[in-house]
Amino acid sequence: SEGVVSFVLSKEGGDMSLVEQANVWLFLRLAKTNRSRAKVTIRLFQRRLSNRRPSPPQDDVLLVEKTVDTRRSGWHTFPVSTAVQTLLESKMSSTLSLRVSCPLCADTGATLVLVSDNPEMSQRNNQREQSHRPFLMAVVRQGDGLDSRRRRKRGLECDGKVRVCCKRQFYVNFKDIGWNDWIIAPSGYHANYCEGDCPNHMASIGTSTLSFHSAVINHYR
Repeated sequence: SEGVVSFVLSKEGGDMSLVEQANVWLFLRLAKTNRSRAKVTIRLFQRRLSNRRPSPPQDDVLLVEKTVDTRRSGWHTFPVSTAVQTLLESKMSSTLSLRVSCPLCADTGATLVLVSDNPEMSQRNNQREQSHRPFLMAVVRQGDGLDSRRRRKRGLECDGKVRVCCKRQFYVNFKDIGWNDWIIAPSGYHANYCEGDCPNHMASIGTSTLSFHSAVINHYR
């Protein structure tokens, strides 16, 4: 058996979204009279869309295949994280269109519950199969984008060429300041500090953390 399922992705902030996990869930129904203990292979192909028209089947890209048993009806998951990430970063299509193939399903009395493109057939399916229709579950978090992370890191690190507020790398060794007699572990810590012209709202923050930090730095001065 073969069919097509499509998922429209929201691209709001898509170029800064990081897909941690994305799975397509498909329900495989077995006939009540089924006594087969055979296994079937289900394949998911991504269809290429050009001018909103699907590419010919031979151009489809195999995303994942999974072999499952046909002893009972149930849900099966298929990882598609890379495909979803690529679509979110794409400037064009936002639709994940999948061709689902199961060549041996019919021979074993198994049926994949899919949604038909035919409106009339789809309505009948919705009434009967709503609870078993395919769905996409994704775990996505907001990121800053690799390029912006690199730019921000370069801008914050003190390199001797900038005068604005920047981060100076600094490691405190407790032995050097005579604190190793009462601090057993760790042997030190990174006490990075700001250098340069910092805005008033940053320089005037008074917290216990800053006070401790200043005390440690003063031991080196």
